[in-house]
Amino acid sequence: MNAFFEVSIRCCEITEEGKVKKHRKKYLLDSVSFSEAEARIIEELKEMIQGDFCIEAIKKSNITELVDSNDANDDKWFKAKVAIIDCDSISGKEKRANQYFLVAGSDVDKSLENLQKALSTYVVPFEIVQVGDSNIMDVFPYFEDKQE
Repeated sequence: MNAFFEVSIRCCEITEEGKVKKHRKKYLLDSVSFSEAEARIIEELKEMIQGDFCIEAIKKSNITELVDSNDANDDKWFKAKVAIIDCDSISGKEKRANQYFLVAGSDVDKSLENLQKALSTYVVPFEIVQVGDSNIMDVFPYFEDKQE
């Protein structure tokens, strides 16, 4: 069963003035284990980042769903908290289960629009609790039939 992992890296970039500047970046990827997450992030980033980089941390993410966009302007990632509302059949009380989504968008309003479009197929009641900026630079979903 795949899960999303957040990988924090540290890398150095050379500015236009010729100075070396250290950066910390965070990526999200779909993987089955920490080992695979480490191997995949190294494979993905060695083509993207010039120079050396160091993996600082890998942790399981609480993100359960990914909402991508076909719009080229939606180049940022926003984290959304959605409460799935259910009624306990015995006590009759309302129960809420939170799920976290990573949503592509150019700004918060566009990401909210993309999230609402993705949730329009849900048949259970839900409430969008929060949508906010995330520090995720890029997402690498898992494709089993990846063609080289």
